Amino acid sequence: MATVAPQTYYTAAEECYKLSREFQSAYNPLQTALLETSGMAGSCQAAKAWSTAYDERAGAFTTAATNFARALQHFGDILIASGYNWECSNYAANRDPNKGTGPACPRTIPSELPYGAGVVVGVASSRNNGPGLETEFPELYDRVVAKLAGDKVPDGDTDKLDRAAQAWTAFADNNTIFAAGPRLRVVAAGLGKFDAPDIPNLTGHLETLAKNADDIKLVADDLAKSTTSHHAAVVAVRADINTQVAATLVVASVVIAVTAVAIRNPRAATVEGPALDTAANAIAGAVGSFFTALAGIKFSTAALAVGALATITGLTILSIAGDSTFNANYKPPANAYDPDGPKAPGRPGEAEGFVPPKGGDRWVPNPSPKGPRFGWEDADGNVWVPTGQGSVAHGGPHWDVQGKDGSYDNIYPGGKRR
Repeated sequence: MATVAPQTYYTAAEECYKLSREFQSAYNPLQTALLETSGMAGSCQAAKAWSTAYDERAGAFTTAATNFARALQHFGDILIASGYNWECSNYAANRDPNKGTGPACPRTIPSELPYGAGVVVGVASSRNNGPGLETEFPELYDRVVAKLAGDKVPDGDTDKLDRAAQAWTAFADNNTIFAAGPRLRVVAAGLGKFDAPDIPNLTGHLETLAKNADDIKLVADDLAKSTTSHHAAVVAVRADINTQVAATLVVASVVIAVTAVAIRNPRAATVEGPALDTAANAIAGAVGSFFTALAGIKFSTAALAVGALATITGLTILSIAGDSTFNANYKPPANAYDPDGPKAPGRPGEAEGFVPPKGGDRWVPNPSPKGPRFGWEDADGNVWVPTGQGSVAHGGPHWDVQGKDGSYDNIYPGGKRR
């Protein structure tokens, strides 16, 4: 007979939930940085080649990272359901007439998964940030560009490159990211000590999650190093241009900006063609060295795949106790009542025409596959899904009311409809 300890499943589930929360805390600053550093590489041909490889990997990374957090959360639900099923099975098998009431599910499941349908993924690091070189000396810019074989002076944004590099590094060096794989293997080992028939399947999924955690760490390291090297190359080429101009155009002054080098002519001096050509050759040489340096920045990892994570997120929660047992535990979270919180506008009331179920407030799954996952069930079985403060809250926070009959309505605080 199988040796089953339901608490072991619950303990494993809590570790998955905890790791998902900690992973999100580590990832969210990186996601913000990626959204705010678009176009950082500029638009010269060498930068475009780097950007193509970077965007492929960074875009796949954002998908993998959000899917990882979702898969962890959902797998926690799977473990809760598995433990609860065993607890119910043990209760049913107990023939003691004084065994008391049956067990209650220790947690509301399914959970509301992070990073829903509205999450932004994908990265676009290449953009035209300008000429890369500004000059008050007539013809100098054209002479430089003519020597670059149809390319342009680098126009990468050093501030954005630096911010992205620091964000990648902070994520890769985060203790949670470093330890995620080993932590999941410890959870798998703990479950593996028992001989219940569902254990091999569950530990197999935990090993898959651990492998994905390792891969996420490796790719983050790789992207951190590559972005840091790219930033250093842009800083170096602008410093080199400054040096070359100082040596060949002694009447000039140089200002190094975020996306360009500006060569000024403070005395309005006249510079003859040969001198301009010498300066142009020197600047083009510095740019050529940049092209060579950027071409040498290679990525050591491939783009992440997400198929295995999607499989875990798609696992069905099965209950031998029946859905009604789980539904009885749909208790609204505390922040669902906050009119200004992440689930704004909070709980609907009489002003909006909301009538709660007879048994009290129920926080139930959204019947629509789009939008937030949970909402308030009313007495007629309709689900009032709060939009929160995000982009879906057109016209302000409101409830997307999903009718039991498939109808749909937008209701705002006070009862206004749109």
